[in-house]
Amino acid sequence: MASIAAPSHPELAWSRRAADLAVAAWPAVVTLVVVVAAWEWVIAAWQVPSYLMPAPSGIWQALWFNGGSIFVQAGITGGEAVAGFVIGSALGALLGVGFAYSSILSRALLPYVIAANTIPVVGIAPIIILWLGNGVSSKVAVTALLSFFPLALNMMKGLQSYDRTVMDVFHVAAANPWQRFLKMRLPSALPYVFVGLKLNVTFAVIGAIVAEFVQADRGLGFVIMSSYKNLNMPRLWAAMVVSAIMGVVLFAVVARLERIAIPWHSSMRDPSL
Repeated sequence: MASIAAPSHPELAWSRRAADLAVAAWPAVVTLVVVVAAWEWVIAAWQVPSYLMPAPSGIWQALWFNGGSIFVQAGITGGEAVAGFVIGSALGALLGVGFAYSSILSRALLPYVIAANTIPVVGIAPIIILWLGNGVSSKVAVTALLSFFPLALNMMKGLQSYDRTVMDVFHVAAANPWQRFLKMRLPSALPYVFVGLKLNVTFAVIGAIVAEFVQADRGLGFVIMSSYKNLNMPRLWAAMVVSAIMGVVLFAVVARLERIAIPWHSSMRDPSL
């Protein structure tokens, strides 16, 4: 009688991973199904006009018939968001390191960084577009500005939150500043860094779309504004759904990188993270 081959170790690992993801995702899936079903029923029962609130079925039809153009525009917005996220996060990380190592620099610049972060993006975006023009560079600049602040603060806080006992051990071992940074302070800061990156990646999508609201002839922001002017609410909501999916996907990528970079951290024991 032919023997049945046991699953290989990679297959077992993928099975366990799929089971973990199913356990983590089912509450969100059930919530989505309940909300969409209730939404569809309310629109049909109360006969709400589509220009006030389209039904999920109408949004799906708009996405089905306009999906090609919407996803092309989403690619443009996604490129702007990713570029701004990378630039803003890199600048924020560098400034956070400077703040952590220099109290003078922190006292000199941190109040102005906080003040700049309180300026509404809809207020600063027209100025940046006026300076840089109506191209991709201005949208990336707005996105970088919006995704700059969280990582700067989290990097500073993380680098200052090292274990003093471990620092004493490094002093006894005559470790140089570069070794202390790479082997002690940076690893202890990584959980804070990824919190900042998760905030940045969602702000990046918001920043790119808001910049397109101000002045653009392409991108999801342009689709949303043009649909609003034409009272094409199903298409507008379809664009918003795509932007939400984009944000979730980018967040998931950062969360996956976090699991790879700091598998030892206590928060990584929860498969939903």
